[in-house]
Amino acid sequence: MSYFAVCSFDLKNGSYEDYNNAYANLAAIGLHKQVTSEDGKTIALPTTTIAGKFTGNNASAVRDWLVESVRKAFVARRFTSEIFVAVGGDWAWGHRTT
Repeated sequence: MSYFAVCSFDLKNGSYEDYNNAYANLAAIGLHKQVTSEDGKTIALPTTTIAGKFTGNNASAVRDWLVESVRKAFVARRFTSEIFVAVGGDWAWGHRTT
């Protein structure tokens, strides 16, 4: 089944380079700073929010895999961080600006 995941994170005392490295690691996992709608429009997500589509047996399994993958990437870089991951199966997203 297809799942949509959103992750938000914060690096304690993270530099510009640290955040760029974090985004590179997260892109390798499948989490990106931009999402593309069904009509092909690409939008940028708010700062330190990343998202992606994943396939798995259930939302909990996808969540657990993502949380652990992000944690391992950040530990390897010796980041101190907070990580939040939400995964949904029957999903839709919207975007507006004010």
